[in-house]
Amino acid sequence: MLRYFIRRIILLLITLLILNLITFWLDWRQPGGLVPDDGSIVPLFANYLWHNLHGQLGISSTTGQPLIKEILIAFSATLELCFAAFIISMLVGIPLGALAGIFQKHWLRRVIISLTLIGYSIPVFWLAILLVMNFALELGWFPISGRYNILLNIPHVTGFAIIDSLLLSPSQRMTALLSVLHHLILPACVLAILPTTEVIRQLSIAMTKVMQENYIKAATIKGLSKTEVIFHHALRNTLPTIFPNLGLQFGSVLTMAMVTEIVFSWPGIGRWFITALYQHDYLAIRSGMLVVASFVICATILTDLLTALFYPIRRREIYEQL
Repeated sequence: MLRYFIRRIILLLITLLILNLITFWLDWRQPGGLVPDDGSIVPLFANYLWHNLHGQLGISSTTGQPLIKEILIAFSATLELCFAAFIISMLVGIPLGALAGIFQKHWLRRVIISLTLIGYSIPVFWLAILLVMNFALELGWFPISGRYNILLNIPHVTGFAIIDSLLLSPSQRMTALLSVLHHLILPACVLAILPTTEVIRQLSIAMTKVMQENYIKAATIKGLSKTEVIFHHALRNTLPTIFPNLGLQFGSVLTMAMVTEIVFSWPGIGRWFITALYQHDYLAIRSGMLVVASFVICATILTDLLTALFYPIRRREIYEQL
C-alpha cells in the first residue's frame, strides 16, 4: 500500500510539472510573453515554476489586483456551486438508483432509467435558460442572477457564502443564509443533472449485482426483513463503489459549472474566464487555467488515495496489481 501511495504522489508531481510546462510554453510563445535574457530557457522555467509554487501568478491588467486573489475568490464560488450540486445528486440519485437496482424487472426501473437517459442527454445551457425563464422570470420563485441579495454585505472570509453568512452577527445570520440558499438552489439543481444521472446509473448496476450475492440470500433466509437486507447489507456494500467514480466526474461538473455560471450570472471562475477573454487578459487566462487544472488533478489523485485507504475491495485490487 505504501508503494502505491508513493507511486501516486510521484504521478501527481509529474503531472503538475507537465501542466506547468504547457502553460510556460503558451506564455513563452505569445507576443509579449516570457523572454529569456541570456537565451536560456531552463533558468526562466525554474523561476516561473518557483513563482507559481508561491502563488505569484502576476497582476491583472484590468483591475491591478494580484491574480491569485481574484482567482481564489471566483473559484471558491464555483466550488460552492459544485459541492451543492453533488449534495443534491446524492439526495436524489441514491434513492432512485437503489430502487432501480432492487426492482430489476419492474416498470419503476424502466421509468427511472428512461429519466436518467433524458437527464444525461439534456444540454446544460438549454436547461438553465429554460429554468430561468419559467421559475425566475415568469413565476418569480427564484432570483435571476447573483450569489445573494445585493443589499447584503457578506464579508469574504472563507469564500463560501454559506459559511460566511453563518459567521455574521445573529441579527443578520438567518437573513443572509436564506438569501444565499435562495440564490443557490436553481443553478445547483441544473448542475446536479450530470452527477445525479451518474449516481443512478452506477448504483443501479451495483445493486443489481449485489442482490445476486450469496450473503444477501443468506440474510434473507435468516428471516431479516427486506428493509434490513437492503440498508444493512446491500447499500452498505454498494455505496463505497460509486464515490471514486464521482470524484473522477469532478472535472466534468466543473466544466459544466462554468457554462451554468454564464446563464445565472454566478460570480464564479467561468464568468471570470469570460471576462478575461473579452478583455484579452492572456496572463489571467493562463493563470486561471493553471489553478483550475491543478485543483482537478489533485482532487482526482486524492480521491484515488482515499478510496484505496478506506475501501477494502479497492485495496485488494491494488495488492493484486502490485
